[in-house]
Amino acid sequence: MTIHFNGISKNNYIFHVSVLQFYQILLPFITQDVIMTFSFKKTLVAAATLSTLAIASPSFADNHSDHDNTNYKKWVGVFGQYYHPDGDKPNEIGGGFLHDGAAVGGEFGIRFTPRWAMRIEAAKTNVDVENNAFGVGSVDGQKIAADALYFQDDLQTYLFTGLQHADDDFDDYLAVAAGIGKHWSLSENTRLITEATAYHAFSDSYNDFSLKLGVAYVFGEIAPSYAPAKRESDTDRDGVVDSLDNCPNTLAGTSVDARGCSLDADRDGVADSIDQCLNSAYGEKVAANGCAVKDADNDGVADSMDLCLSTPKGDKVNTSGCSVMVAEEIEVKLSALFANNSSVIQNPADVKFAEFADFLKRYPKATAVVEGHTSIVGTAAYNQMLSQKRAEAVKALLISRYGAPADRITALGFGESQPVNLGNTAAAHRENRRIIGVVKVMLESKTK
Repeated sequence: MTIHFNGISKNNYIFHVSVLQFYQILLPFITQDVIMTFSFKKTLVAAATLSTLAIASPSFADNHSDHDNTNYKKWVGVFGQYYHPDGDKPNEIGGGFLHDGAAVGGEFGIRFTPRWAMRIEAAKTNVDVENNAFGVGSVDGQKIAADALYFQDDLQTYLFTGLQHADDDFDDYLAVAAGIGKHWSLSENTRLITEATAYHAFSDSYNDFSLKLGVAYVFGEIAPSYAPAKRESDTDRDGVVDSLDNCPNTLAGTSVDARGCSLDADRDGVADSIDQCLNSAYGEKVAANGCAVKDADNDGVADSMDLCLSTPKGDKVNTSGCSVMVAEEIEVKLSALFANNSSVIQNPADVKFAEFADFLKRYPKATAVVEGHTSIVGTAAYNQMLSQKRAEAVKALLISRYGAPADRITALGFGESQPVNLGNTAAAHRENRRIIGVVKVMLESKTK
């Protein structure tokens, strides 16, 4: 034991720290007979406290996320430690009480899984004492500890517990330790260690406390099967990962549902964040601002854009709100009778001719085709000529007698090419000798 005293002031007190050999294995790199002033303890307290507060901030974590390597197997490190004994803990040499102290040491750890690890550490200690016989001084000592560590989900923060044996020559005791710490990434293989630990001695009821600040080198690798899964990205930072986000570009600050889409309380299709009418009736058509659209005739077109405000119920409408009209084709057939080998119409006063002409006059866009057909008696060339003459005779009758528009009537002979009866009887021949008038007009009608 090495004890130094100075009767002037505690802050000017100089203490001597000898090397703990780390049981001749772990800490050969700690320089022997390190001499330092008492201000080291105060500096260590400030460094441990301020570093813990600073690096706990999100900005620190963000700046070091690129170095996160949580798959390391082992680590070896050195540390400084601020030690605060129980204020009621007595000094057994000369009376008085123990005060704050400091320690420097090293540690070695090994991880068995990503979450479970074991660590041993050893350190040299120097604790201030208030001695009734000698005044204020310090006492040197040493300690060794073994801990079990359990890492949390980030595989950096850990809880630990274990046993510590301390020997400062005037006291030799075994204590249980428990605390929390974290390995902060500085680079791929470098970690900053911060810890807070509480101790309870088995031999008495006193509780001590310490803060640790150190640096470690990590190496090795846990089996790949233990490697932690990569965090899924959340591009719009709405709290829903991209793989589950149906709306990956939600504006910052917008409240979202489990699918990552903006909340829509009244289910009108307009997000609550821009909905000016949050209580729209369910199923009600709304505008872009979430408010109901006025539509007097309920045709689905807002009154502000509806050119036909009184559309009948059920009509299909266009974008202007007017009924949609579709084209229909109407055919009117006309029959004329002819004698054999003749193009003279036998029934020119038939009412069908008048109706046919009137239909053409009623619909200015209507067109008509007068088709002439013959029986299969005779040559094909003759029958073609005869059918054309019969068609032209009907066209002339419609124009001259009934006033049909000449420019919308076409005469077309088909000869014997389209018989309606293939028999070789007088009745069959009579049926095949015919005139068919076909009128086509595109009429506009509403669609439902």
